[in-house]
Amino acid sequence: MSVRLLMAARLKAESWPASDVRELTFEPVHRTEFPPFIPGDHVQVQHQNGTRRDYSLIGSTNDLSTYRIAVRRESGGRGGSVLFQDELALGDLVFVSYPQGGMRIDSAAAHHVFVAGGIGVTAVLGLLGGLPCGASSEVHYCVRNRVDAAYQDVLEHSGAKLVLHESSAGGRLDVLTFVKDLPREATLYYCGPPSLMAAIADATSHFDPTRVRCESFTGVTTEPGEKLGEAFDAWLVLSKRVIRVPEDESLLQAVLRENVPVDYSCEGGACGSCVLEVVDGEIDHRDLCLSEDERKEVMTSCVSRGRGPISLRA
Repeated sequence: MSVRLLMAARLKAESWPASDVRELTFEPVHRTEFPPFIPGDHVQVQHQNGTRRDYSLIGSTNDLSTYRIAVRRESGGRGGSVLFQDELALGDLVFVSYPQGGMRIDSAAAHHVFVAGGIGVTAVLGLLGGLPCGASSEVHYCVRNRVDAAYQDVLEHSGAKLVLHESSAGGRLDVLTFVKDLPREATLYYCGPPSLMAAIADATSHFDPTRVRCESFTGVTTEPGEKLGEAFDAWLVLSKRVIRVPEDESLLQAVLRENVPVDYSCEGGACGSCVLEVVDGEIDHRDLCLSEDERKEVMTSCVSRGRGPISLRA
């Protein structure tokens, strides 16, 4: 279902599973229940000011009277987490997308191994609800301090073996050893900060891709004013105009500046909301979400760039 189809929702309840993690429970405004979702799905939530962010659904698939998500404050991020923590009160209206597909449980696996880093635990929580009854599973939860471990109590009662890796106590996950010791019959699922994601991706690069599944909402990060690449021109075929994209501005920022409507959410190349169809030109793909086949036809406007002039269907 397209993320362009949004449903009005109201913030019904909140809780704090950790000091910097706010759990939000939304109820539908114009319907009796939300559309069904599958364990591993996520939604886009649009704040009243138009900002959109992607969040894993962590509630039960059997209760569609509400959708539940969790937001960790990221003071150094793009402002979405601060916005949804500080500028969203009980009773406020937002817009929520239909459920979007994410990681899926490997029904053929004999054993399931999950790695969660920080707020990546929400993606793991969603998947645990989709495990077959009695499935063999374990969760490796990477946190800075034990007190920061949101949903540790939920994981402890999930039926999966829980291993807590507390970096402040010298218990940081040794990715190379961990991957080396993975059972042959196991499928690995992981979600967390960029450094953890990159380390696991590198260590499992020789694995059968069906045995390794991941999800990232963090995306590619840049510093304000940082040079993003060489400047280029983008010819918008439908709008019949050329937009200059300077070296310190993304294509997405440039088209929005010129009032060309484009959907977007993460602004880091992780969600795929801002993809534009490429008509002509060479693309420097920097996203984390598109397949090689998809990159032959589209580009993520938030992080990818043209290598020289490009033409887009926009």
